[in-house]
Amino acid sequence: MSVEFKQTGDISIQRCRDEIPSESVKILLLGAIGSGKSSFIEALAGKGHQLGISGGTLESVTQNVEAFKVVNMHVEWDATIQSSLYIVDTPGFSDTKISELEIVNKLEEWRKQNGYISYVFYFCRITDTRLPGSGRRLMKIIRSLDVLPRCMTVVTTMWDTICREEALKRAETRFGYLQDAIWKDRIDLGTGIVKFNNTQSSAVEVLMGVSYSWLVALSLHNDSPLAPLILAELLERIQNAQREREAMIDDRIRLLNSPDHDLDCILIASLRDVHERLDNYIQQLVVFGPLPSTLDVDLPSVIYQALLDITLGARKFVRATECAVYYLRSVSSRQASRRDELEETQKIAVEDYIHACVKLRLFGTPPPNFSPFVPTVKLNAMDKIKLEALFNAKRLQLRLKRR
Repeated sequence: MSVEFKQTGDISIQRCRDEIPSESVKILLLGAIGSGKSSFIEALAGKGHQLGISGGTLESVTQNVEAFKVVNMHVEWDATIQSSLYIVDTPGFSDTKISELEIVNKLEEWRKQNGYISYVFYFCRITDTRLPGSGRRLMKIIRSLDVLPRCMTVVTTMWDTICREEALKRAETRFGYLQDAIWKDRIDLGTGIVKFNNTQSSAVEVLMGVSYSWLVALSLHNDSPLAPLILAELLERIQNAQREREAMIDDRIRLLNSPDHDLDCILIASLRDVHERLDNYIQQLVVFGPLPSTLDVDLPSVIYQALLDITLGARKFVRATECAVYYLRSVSSRQASRRDELEETQKIAVEDYIHACVKLRLFGTPPPNFSPFVPTVKLNAMDKIKLEALFNAKRLQLRLKRR
């Protein structure tokens, strides 16, 4: 069915806080972090209507799926049927803080609440002369979405940042490569490819170029082509985060004997961040459900191994702090302040170890290929009480949640 976009006045953007009409046209913006999705919405809003959603960096500003109504533009299906137009912004893919699985889950949840997507804009930077591994993976993810080729437009961005003639030539060459090689198969079937110059007129031109609308399902189920891709990406994130964590723990252990307060503060903050990411990733695995048939992965073993690695890392640091404290006590009584610092570090390390042990115990019986974990850190009476109290509280929370 052909559609026509009609402009009835000066275009602006309104952040959508109410329920979106089911009959409205909803254009979904997808792309990597920093690819220009939010900048497109800012440009469409006009210079006098800054929404504060574009960061202009390679760190994602958008953390949730959010809809914006396009004011003074609607879609005409024929002479009698008109639909409001909404732009749906999304978190950027390839973000270190949000996995692809989490983004897709957010999209699916939003779609369940607001109805089907009508069209997809996929944003990519024309200044990216090479396609890294994450970029190739993202293209596979986009291709695996249940989107008809004629319901998608590839929007190339960053044209406004190109000043030198040589850079412009490279960008034009890149555009031709995207058009004639990377996306050729889908373009032959109706996918569009355009240039966005980061102006309102350019954004309107991109919208006006949409010639077809359809109901686009973004459902995630275990047998879809999308599921194994984003699950494999999540498993890779867990491995990378574990390596980060191990390296930072080793760095902190070295600092026990060669103190550097500023560096230690940085490492503590970084470890807190990687712990949060690991907890989030592991929880996503837990709730994912049965694996796709195309993936030969023992999911319970992956989850248990991740929890075990966290616990072993925490134990390793506790033992290192014990050794450092013991050494200071044995060699000098004149370093009381440093000894106090190490004892406080040891206390915090034991608390981290307790939390790790609780999470491992909450998993339940280890998978068949694992031996039961035997705690070897000697806890005092108070710490043992803390561990049991925390375990019982967490177990009760899980039971109440499952009801």
